[in-house]
Amino acid sequence: MHIPEFDIYTPGAEPGWRKTRSEMAFENSHVSVERAWYTTPNRKDEVPWMVVQRKAAVAVIPVLEDGRFVMVHQERLPVMQTMWEFPAGQIDTEVTRESIIHTVLNELREECGCVLNNDHGALEPLGWYFPSQGFTDEVVYLFTAKPVCVVSRPEPDGSEHISDVRFVSAGELRGMIAANAITNALTLALYARIAAQGLP
Repeated sequence: MHIPEFDIYTPGAEPGWRKTRSEMAFENSHVSVERAWYTTPNRKDEVPWMVVQRKAAVAVIPVLEDGRFVMVHQERLPVMQTMWEFPAGQIDTEVTRESIIHTVLNELREECGCVLNNDHGALEPLGWYFPSQGFTDEVVYLFTAKPVCVVSRPEPDGSEHISDVRFVSAGELRGMIAANAITNALTLALYARIAAQGLP
């Protein structure tokens, strides 16, 4: 498959930023907490901050041939809710264009049973966003996948539970957002990007 060109986020690329020192407060295979000190473009004295470190992730809008979007109804334990979302997942290896694309394709298959159309399916990069930049360094890469074909039932990994898959039109998606039926950042971020590009 063709790997589209897109930028990868580089921490500290903006001039004037520097992490001067850090110490680990907590660490496991999913998350770590670091106490770090920074100098910034506007502050030359060290500024201390607690940073939750998480793996980079992807989120993708699957689009059917008829233009409808594929959404999944996924349990989210920290907030004790089942939420309508677009497929998403963490990148478990070094972050490269290839690993990002590999994760997108895996999440499409696992979470909503979709694959790209063999003849003319393509992934379109939509940049990245920070889901909670005040306390975590997590970055999420955004994509559309179109057109996709549904080839199987969802097969989420052992820690996930997906209860339903739904096909929604652009109008239905807007209505769900307006009615506060969609409250998760990754779905709102994806919607914002496609709306800014002229979603009907």
